[in-house]
Amino acid sequence: MVMRIWLRRSVLKPSLSKLFLLLLLCALCAACARDGATAAPVATASPSAHGGQPSTALQLSGLLKQPASLSLANLQSFPKVSVSVNAKPIGAHTFAGTLLYDVLQQAGVVTESARKNDLLRKAVVVTGSDGYAVAIAWGELDPAFAQKKILLAYEEDGKPLPAADGFARLVVPGDLMAGRYVSNVVSVLVRDPGVWPAPAQRQATSAFFLVGQLKTPARYDLAALKALKTSEVIIKGVTYSGVLLDDLLQHAGMQLKAKKNDFLHKGIVAVGSDGYSCVIADGEIQPHFGNVQILVAFAANGKPLAESDGFARIVVPGDQKMGRFISNLQELQVVELAA
Repeated sequence: MVMRIWLRRSVLKPSLSKLFLLLLLCALCAACARDGATAAPVATASPSAHGGQPSTALQLSGLLKQPASLSLANLQSFPKVSVSVNAKPIGAHTFAGTLLYDVLQQAGVVTESARKNDLLRKAVVVTGSDGYAVAIAWGELDPAFAQKKILLAYEEDGKPLPAADGFARLVVPGDLMAGRYVSNVVSVLVRDPGVWPAPAQRQATSAFFLVGQLKTPARYDLAALKALKTSEVIIKGVTYSGVLLDDLLQHAGMQLKAKKNDFLHKGIVAVGSDGYSCVIADGEIQPHFGNVQILVAFAANGKPLAESDGFARIVVPGDQKMGRFISNLQELQVVELAA
């Protein structure tokens, strides 16, 4: 009987090794509880509002003398510029950052010195981490021609950009629907649309061709232009009459791909009879985006254009040096700027 009781007690009594392990386990649990109370949560990457990953750097490439990779610190080394905007999808905000023009000036754009205003034949394609891309004409961002402060912004309303917008966001003041506000910028590419016509002797034109990515390419003379809706713009005291470039493109019908805002990938190359040419971004002239009233003018102050300007001339409101005023218009070609 005594032996039976002793055996039961010996079975219930834990061994020293088991007791040691139990005490060690309790100590570890207590330590974990203390650490968990003070440690910061582990940050995890989240996709941007546009479906891409938050960006931390961008690549400068294309027709540049000094291609580079730029981080936030690199952008902050440039003069800081602020712009206030009010676009319908995002509301009123003040963005701060670096002028896109300043960044590209430092990188150095490759140009042909033999061509007058060769920069005006260049386009800048900005792409986000989700692949969304838009085109900007050089004439939009160069302060010698336009007064638009296009930013690579890194602050919004005095604070760093929301995480979903990455380290830099393209901001294009004047774009009413913010279609060219690219979040999570990862690439800035400088390019031209293709081979340019050789310089030639200027000749008065009586018609031009509208060609390229259009449903109905056509030849337009004065009668054909006057058959379309006439608009007017006043530039430096001169009232020009003609057809808005956007109206002309709407009439011809652009060939668009099944992708978001594909028209923001397009550009128009305007060519004069002397070979002088320039690029106009479609986003620049779209009524719900840049809404610049670029005109194919056929009259000035109620009279036909001067003989030296031909029957039709491109005029661009806001172009300080009139560098994209193409006289003796010979061709308008719709091209793909952002593939």
